[in-house]
Order: sequence, then structure tokens, then C-alpha cells
Amino acid sequence: MRALILLGLVLCTGCASFTYERDMTFEPVSDAAVEPLRVGESDIGDTLRTLGAPLYVWEGVKDSIVLAYGWKYDRGWGVKVSRAIASFRYDDQIDRLEGWILVFDSDNKLQIVRKGLLRDLANEARQPPAYVE
Repeated sequence: MRALILLGLVLCTGCASFTYERDMTFEPVSDAAVEPLRVGESDIGDTLRTLGAPLYVWEGVKDSIVLAYGWKYDRGWGVKVSRAIASFRYDDQIDRLEGWILVFDSDNKLQIVRKGLLRDLANEARQPPAYVE
């Protein structure tokens, strides 16, 4: 019986909390903002003037340049249980970022415009993005 009470006390040394969280990372780029950009006509300068600085830039296939604009908006209820012994958290931000990828050819003309999760779009481009500060 004492061992059972001791086990119960050990298990109760943790902490449980209920939370409502809202997290917004980076400013969303609307469809209307991307709409004026034309494949085959717009160049990188037009894109930077229209959308501002990208979140990621990397070299694509055949000397292409890829610009990525991303954002994340999460909200919801959660339960967090922690123990005094250890705590662990993993967060890979690109896995949850939605956004746009714009691909420019070697003449800096817009060739591809895609919207979706950046992790999927980055995989399509076959090269990992580098963070731009």
C-alpha cells in the first residue's frame, strides 16, 4: 500500500495545464497581391516591388532562382503535461508554413507560381531553402 501511495505521489509531481493558443508567424501574402505578376513577363524586380522581401531564396534547377513567401497562423486548444524530470519540444517551422513559391529563369523572368505548404513546394524544387535575414 505504501508503494502505491509513493508511486501516486511521484506521478503527481508533474503539471497539467489547459491552454488556448494563437500563433501568427510572418504576414500572409494574398492571392490578390500575387495576381498582377505575369508568367513570362514579370521579373524579379517586379516581384520584389509588389511583394517585398521573400522569406527564403534558393537556386533552383537549370540556373533558376526560387523566391518563397511564407506564413503560419495556428490557433486552438491544447493540453500540456510536464514532469519535473524532463521536458522536450521539437519545432520545424517550415513544415507548417503556407505560402507562395515563384520560380524565375536565367533571364530573371517569372516561370512558375505555386501556392501551398512550403515544405511540399520546396521538395518540388529539389533544393533546400536557405533563410534570408
